Amino acid sequence: MKVHIISDLHREFGYNNIDLRVADVVILAGDTDVGVKGISWLKSLSLNIPIIYVLGNHEYYKGLILKHYIKLKM
Repeated sequence: MKVHIISDLHREFGYNNIDLRVADVVILAGDTDVGVKGISWLKSLSLNIPIIYVLGNHEYYKGLILKHYIKLKM
């Protein structure tokens, strides 16, 4: 089994050229993007693999923690 572990991707600064299809499981371990943008990006990729999404402090930027948490759960 191939596991791709990525942290601090910081897509809000423009880093987007990463291939998540090289693994059987992807773990995004914090600071992928601000707010719900990281989740929206993952959905747009239509990956057919399990993804573990861990929130970092950048996911909560410019908002209230509880508000972002509720949005991210959806």
